[in-house]
Amino acid sequence: MKSAKLTVREHTSGQVDFAGVIISLRLAMTTGSVVVIGYPGLPNVERKMSNGDAVLFETVSNGTIEIRVLAMNSVQAEFLVTQISPKMGLLAGAVTTDPNNSPFSEVELQRVGESLASLKIAVKKGNYLAAEQFDLLTRKLDEIQAAATRMGRKDWITYVAGSLTSLCIAAAFAPDVTRKLFLATNEAFTWVFSTGILLLS
Repeated sequence: MKSAKLTVREHTSGQVDFAGVIISLRLAMTTGSVVVIGYPGLPNVERKMSNGDAVLFETVSNGTIEIRVLAMNSVQAEFLVTQISPKMGLLAGAVTTDPNNSPFSEVELQRVGESLASLKIAVKKGNYLAAEQFDLLTRKLDEIQAAATRMGRKDWITYVAGSLTSLCIAAAFAPDVTRKLFLATNEAFTWVFSTGILLLS
């Protein structure tokens, strides 16, 4: 497992070579600093972090990275950057001419959004993910929602299964937590998976 310490002064940025993530300290405070985490080609994640807080960040080439605050004051912050797992890769659906792979309608896209919102609520109520794990899951579910607008139905189902499987492995979810997540996903998307292509749990 690769790890390195990085000290970043207020209004500056730093990068750890093996991770590729860029950490910017927008505002330094002893009670909680504003930290921006970025990676080329991906949206930034901005968080208010205190000593000991951690953020999980999934990169394209370097897997899942944990950024944890080791110390901070009104001038700078020290981070421990750790590669939680190497890149697992996303399981994307192959191009297919299957008529069952038609695009989602506008009504169905709205329902996908509603189902993902209910899934987030169910997982949060279940209280089986740490805060940083839930944050990473939320971002992954937002990506899944966006993918529904550009993929056929069957390709999207394959993408969902691959994305969540990759996430669970990369973020080192415990087996029982992984099972709960997949069961909650199945329940939220029964209307899509009723064709018989259920996510493995």
